[in-house]
This record gives sequence, structure tokens and C-alpha cells, in this order.
Amino acid sequence: MFRLPPLHCAAAAVFLCLASSPHASFSSKSTNPRISIAAIVSDAIVALVAAAAARGGHSRLEADLDRLDPALSHPIVSSTLRALTDRVVPAERFFDWLVFRKRFSPSAHAHNLIVENAGRLGDYLAMSRALASMSARRIPVTERAFAFLNSSSSSQGGAKDTAMGILRALDEVGGPCRASGVFSLVKALASIREFDAVMSVIKETARGVRYYNALLAVKCKTGDFHGARQVFDEMRSGFGPNANSWNYLLGCLLKNGRVAEACELVEAMERYEPGNIPNSLTYEILAYHACKAGRMDSAMQIIDHMFLEKLTPRITIHTAFIKGYLYIGRVEDACRYVSAMSIRDRHSINRNYSLLAKLLCKTGRIVEAGRVLYELMEREVHVPDHSAYIRVIKDLHKIGKGNLATELKLIFQKLSVHLIKAFCKAADFSAAQRVFDASLSTCGQKEVLYSLMCTQFSIMIIEGLCKVNEVDHAHRLLKLLMVKRVFI
Repeated sequence: MFRLPPLHCAAAAVFLCLASSPHASFSSKSTNPRISIAAIVSDAIVALVAAAAARGGHSRLEADLDRLDPALSHPIVSSTLRALTDRVVPAERFFDWLVFRKRFSPSAHAHNLIVENAGRLGDYLAMSRALASMSARRIPVTERAFAFLNSSSSSQGGAKDTAMGILRALDEVGGPCRASGVFSLVKALASIREFDAVMSVIKETARGVRYYNALLAVKCKTGDFHGARQVFDEMRSGFGPNANSWNYLLGCLLKNGRVAEACELVEAMERYEPGNIPNSLTYEILAYHACKAGRMDSAMQIIDHMFLEKLTPRITIHTAFIKGYLYIGRVEDACRYVSAMSIRDRHSINRNYSLLAKLLCKTGRIVEAGRVLYELMEREVHVPDHSAYIRVIKDLHKIGKGNLATELKLIFQKLSVHLIKAFCKAADFSAAQRVFDASLSTCGQKEVLYSLMCTQFSIMIIEGLCKVNEVDHAHRLLKLLMVKRVFI
């Protein structure tokens, strides 16, 4: 017979309570027993902490928690802290027990949750202690710490008074937490449309551009162009807005169809003194909205200007162009764009060709998709994305074009061998392994000849990986070869 140590009355009450809890089911029918067990542990801790809070400061919470000795994890701790905050129960003693008695290292998210708990209770001393702990550990304050601002119970003296209380706590702590804390506070207040409180915080601090930008971003996101313009004008009257400020406003104008005003804004940006305005993001915003409106020629002029300014577009812009051309039925122009970008932006080759092939498959142009991948491998000497390659091969078989699928497979295999050999000669064994992995993942069991061709290169890769002390990668490659039945 097993003898258990006697439980304190509060802990015993917890387990009696759990006996009737809906979470306390260990039925084999449970879809995820781990979730149920985690909920039970969290409920038990919450019940103990709540009971201790009801009894006052002389309770034996730490001793009860020691007796309970729960199995802790980051999800359980986060769940417990959220539950305590929802029930407006102070969590500081539980958190201290975690850190000092259990030697548990809470996550950055948990630290932000304990700040939220203190804020929900209006306990700014506890908030200061939590912020000081975060500052000592150099943990940034996130918007989660101020999620309590959204609850009606947090605004006893209004959002402005609450914000000032938080700001005093941040000022008292100082250090790394203050900058991230003020920024997150501004974002949290702006997200619940407490704009007066936001302005109060900004005026009490250093009137930083990033704080104004946080407010500007929210107003733009909600379509409040008039309010966004007011914030922007205030920035211009006090200190200069940065590129992000202009871009927020530009995006807002274009999103709401105010094209003429957007053009005027761009002209104003070009007259603006700092040399980094407009920047690459400005041109991307313009090009994206031009593509979305089907004005592909205008969008092309914008991207030409980007290259003239020696700015490299991100992959999102290439995606917008490819989708834009296909949306208006200009398939040949989409192909020409991808081909042209293979010269002007070499880093985008694989993504552009693979995306075009996928989209062509989606619109039923399977043969053209195969031709795109063939060009990528034959002319550009690039292996396509695995998902695009598999999609095209399968779709070609579905429409009875198995001969074209076979042709694609052959050039894929030929290119893979060529690249593996080139990487091995250059002693870039990691790159060789990546190509080898990709080629094996598309190699069917019947393609014995290709497997035998790869054997000599697999030996080169494994030897090379061992030479550069990448033994784990070499071992993983061996296991992969065994699965694919490529015997060495």
C-alpha cells in the first residue's frame, strides 16, 4: 500500500474539487490526454492561489504548492497566469514560487503575463517589480503586458490615468524595459482606440517618431485617413517623419482609392530633404497597388525606376506582378517578366519560376507550367521548388502527358547530378547534400539507374561532410539512402 503525505486542507479541497471538474476525465476516448492533464494541473494551481488570496497574506501558499508539486511546463504556466488574471487573482506569489522555489525559468511571454496580472489588479508596485525582473533579464515588454487595458475593469480612472500609472512604473524601472514598454503601451492604447491616452503618453515621453508611427499605423489600418493626416501633420510641425511615416500614409491613400492624393504625396516625398525618402518600400507599395488595379504597365515603370535607383525588390513584389499578369490573362507577359527578372534579380529566379508554374497549374495550363520548369532547369540551371515540381509532374500525368513528365524528370535528374558534382568539387558539401536530398525525395523506387548514378556522389558527399566534422549530417544522409534503397 502506498502512503501519501497528508495534504493541507486547501490542497485537499483542490483535489475534491477536481473530482467533479469537467477537465478531470482520463477516459480513453479523450482526443488529447495531454491537454486534459495540463488543464487539471493549471486548475489545481489556480484553485490553491485563489484560496490563498482569499485567506490573506498569512496563508501557506508556498507550502501548499510544494505539496502539490505540479509538473510544470511553459504552456501550463502561461495558462495558469491567464486564468489568474481572468479571475482577478494576484499571481505574484505563484510566480515567485516558480522562480525561487522550483528554479523554473519562465518564458518571456510568462513575464509579460505577470505584468498583465498586476495591471488588471491595479497593483503598480507589483508591476514595477515584474518590470524590474524583466529589465534585469533584458526581456522586452510586449503588447501582451498591457492587454488588461481592453477590459472594462481596468479603467477605473479612465485609460489616460491607467496609462500614466503604467508610465510611472516604466520610468521608475528604466533600463531596457522602458523603451520597449512605452512603445508597446502606445500600440496597445492605439489598438483599442484610446487616442487621447496615446497622445498623453507620447507627450510625457521623448515624442519619438516610432511612437507616432504606431499611432499612425493604427489609424491607417482602420481607414481613419483624416486622423492619420492629423498625426502626420503634427509630426511634420514638430520633427520630421521618417520613411515609415510616409509609407503608412501612402498605403492608406491607395488602399482607399485616393490615387490623386497618393501621387501628390509621392511628389512631396521626392521633394523631402532626407535622402532615404522615398525608399524601396515606397516603390513596392506603389507597384503592388498598380498590379492590384491591373495597371501592369504603370507597375513596370515603377519597378524600372527601382532598379534605376539600385533598389532590389522583395519577392512579394515579384509575386504581385506574376499574379497581376495572370489575373488579366496576360500569360505571355507573366512568362516574359519572370524571364527578365532572372537577369535583373538573380536571387528571385527559383521562387519566380516555381510560383509561375504553380499558378499555371491552378488555371489548368499544365503544359505551359511544364515548359516553365523546363526553362528554369535547362536555361537557368536551377532546381525548382519541390512542391512546384511534384505538382507539375502529377498534373501532367493526369492529363495524359506522361511523356512530358518523363522529359522533365530526366532533365531534373541530369541537373541534380550536375549540381551535386559542382558543389562537391567546390567543397560545398552542405549545398551538395541539399540538392541530393531534393533529388532523392523525387526519385521513384523504379528509377534504379538514377539511384546508381547518385551512389558515387553520395560517397563524395558523405566523405566531405565527415571531413568538415558534419558527422550528424552524414549519418542522416546514410539513413535517407537506406530508406530510398540506394545502397553504397
